[in-house]
Amino acid sequence: MTMDPVTPGDLLALATQSCVNAAKLLHEVRVDVAAKGTFDQVSSADLEVEAFLRQALVGGVPGSAVVGEELGSASARITWYVDPIDGTRNFVRGLPLSCISVAAAVDGSLVAGCVLDPFRDELFTAAVGVPFEVRSSGLTITPGVSPRPLVLTDIPLPGSPYRGEMELLAELMAVADVRRVYVTALSLAWVAAGRADAAANLGIHPWDVAAGSVLVRAAGGEFVEVGRDGFVAGRGEVVSWLAERLEGIVT
Repeated sequence: MTMDPVTPGDLLALATQSCVNAAKLLHEVRVDVAAKGTFDQVSSADLEVEAFLRQALVGGVPGSAVVGEELGSASARITWYVDPIDGTRNFVRGLPLSCISVAAAVDGSLVAGCVLDPFRDELFTAAVGVPFEVRSSGLTITPGVSPRPLVLTDIPLPGSPYRGEMELLAELMAVADVRRVYVTALSLAWVAAGRADAAANLGIHPWDVAAGSVLVRAAGGEFVEVGRDGFVAGRGEVVSWLAERLEGIVT
């Protein structure tokens, strides 16, 4: 793929094929685990998948750069945001709640996003000029309507520097159904697909939300940044309700 001209659809196609190929590695790699900070972990699978994605993406668009969770960050006119395994703590315990996430930005603006759930063989994609799409080889149910909004959040995270998160969780549980899945990119993909009304988290990094934010916006939802490391995304009144309360916590 040449550097110019390259369209968001081209970038999405490369991101998608790279994710599909990277997922095959998960059937082959040995999973060794090491601590990463006080609460997080990193596996050999994280490192191998990210290395594979870096090679595939930069090889496909020479001169592009990668912002990745495990192997460092750089920037260029076309920049990839890579989370090789979002939900590592689930992954290393054998819980089928993790995903591969890749997004592309051009001149600082996100234009394409791909989230792949390797356990359910579900692929969530969208780009500027390319509608949001879900491709799944498993059982899928058309999202229904519930009497209370369904919200995906991992708040409060262990070791969080913010105060008031437990109170927020209690307040949220009084007005919404709450699920804690510990995989932000997949939570955003599910919101885009209408399986949840909103997702919200603190303590996030750009690679956690880059692809998911593209998906949510392409599907007609909103993605609201909160403070330096928080967000709320989704549809309906619960989005502004959550954003207001998160602002009160981080400021």
